[in-house]
Amino acid sequence: MNYQGTQLLDQPMQRVWDALLDPAVLRQCIAGCETFERTSDSGFASTVKVSIGPVAARFTSTMTLADVEAPHRCTLRFSGQGGVAGFGKGEAHVELVETAPGQTRLDWTADAQVGGKIAQLGSRLIEGTVRRMSEDFFQRFAAQLSTLAPVAPPEETAALPARACVRWSWVAALLAVMGLLAVWWRLVP
Repeated sequence: MNYQGTQLLDQPMQRVWDALLDPAVLRQCIAGCETFERTSDSGFASTVKVSIGPVAARFTSTMTLADVEAPHRCTLRFSGQGGVAGFGKGEAHVELVETAPGQTRLDWTADAQVGGKIAQLGSRLIEGTVRRMSEDFFQRFAAQLSTLAPVAPPEETAALPARACVRWSWVAALLAVMGLLAVWWRLVP
């Protein structure tokens, strides 16, 4: 399964980058997110509770960052387990592009493979769910961006590359969670 999307945000690229890497922001933006933890320099773990109709399941996932080019792009490799609901694994790519001063385009793609009950659901249900989840996330994310403090002046942000790389891992984790949720929607009967 391959998913992709684009979101225009009326915020500077550095602000979007920082917010995507902020665990507090992401916890507020991902519906059902219970935990989001760093496990190593490039590894993360999360737990997300998902309800689909009368069925609720808790999914745990691990994510690893690769190809990080702060503040422009990264790749996230993820795998998750939802107990009897099934499992998923895949890769997500995120890219930020400044389209105008104070405006950023966020492009993402995710490729996921699923197994178990989730794999038995139809592609239309999965596509609709991914679309709704993406819309919900970006509505929440835009709202969170508007409440954050102003971006530091350029001379102050020059000292942030190491911190930005750490934070970028949260972006990758977010994409992994989005990809896993898409998989989970497919697995639950």
